[in-house]
Amino acid sequence: NREAAAAIDRIEVPRVDSLEVDVIASPLKFPWSLAFLPDGRILLTEKHDGLRIRRADGLLSPLLPGAPPNVLTKVDSGFLDVALDPEFESNRTVYLAFAEGTEDSNRTAIWRARLEGERLTGGKVIFRTNFAKKGTGHPGGRLLFLPDKTLLLSVGDGYDYKAAAQDMGSHLGKLLRLTRDGAAAAGNPFLSRQEVAPEIWTSGHRKIQALALDPATGEVWAHEHGPRGGDEINRIRPGLNYGWPTLTNGIDYDGTLISERAHADGFQRWHFMWAPLFGP
Repeated sequence: NREAAAAIDRIEVPRVDSLEVDVIASPLKFPWSLAFLPDGRILLTEKHDGLRIRRADGLLSPLLPGAPPNVLTKVDSGFLDVALDPEFESNRTVYLAFAEGTEDSNRTAIWRARLEGERLTGGKVIFRTNFAKKGTGHPGGRLLFLPDKTLLLSVGDGYDYKAAAQDMGSHLGKLLRLTRDGAAAAGNPFLSRQEVAPEIWTSGHRKIQALALDPATGEVWAHEHGPRGGDEINRIRPGLNYGWPTLTNGIDYDGTLISERAHADGFQRWHFMWAPLFGP
């Protein structure tokens, strides 16, 4: 797998001749997330600019006022995921994950506000990660509401802080489960352990890029970027450790090994894995 990962630059991409594309909104600089409103409009984040609405007629709104201040907008960091409250039709509440701070000191945070027409009102930060990292890499910021109306937030390992993914006192490299007010949710697997951050749902993550809920089974699935090789699809189950950086099928960008092991007892194995990869 590591030899295959090292050969990533030599992989040919198959040609696709039957792809059909419909443009539903343009021009956009760096679209990152969509939330579909009940009236047919679409909320969307542009990572380095802010929040817009794709109107029913296909036109784009200006950037919505009322978004969070102090957003770090560079490389990986910026305006991240946007999600609707489970009771959005009655409370008009939206949640926006973003990188808050400066390049020298920033945290992944959640902004909660009310959507009124084409503006956000009453916004405030309801959650910040418990470590201020340096650099713009791997903030995470994917959001997913569960059927019990608790909220999952992915937090990346911060790129230069990969060992923190195995530090149970740190939010880095974790999937967190929160209430709609940003507190640790009841039933989280480590609430009784004082040395563990109570918001942690799962650990050992590098860079979760997508979260999805299976509507039939209620299971949560995540897609996670590896380094050079080792992209994964994981079935997420509370309390499990998904291995990073202790275990990986990828290598570092300079070709060196990150870990000698891809599997070990006590860690959850990937469900699907790619090496080499194209960053699905």
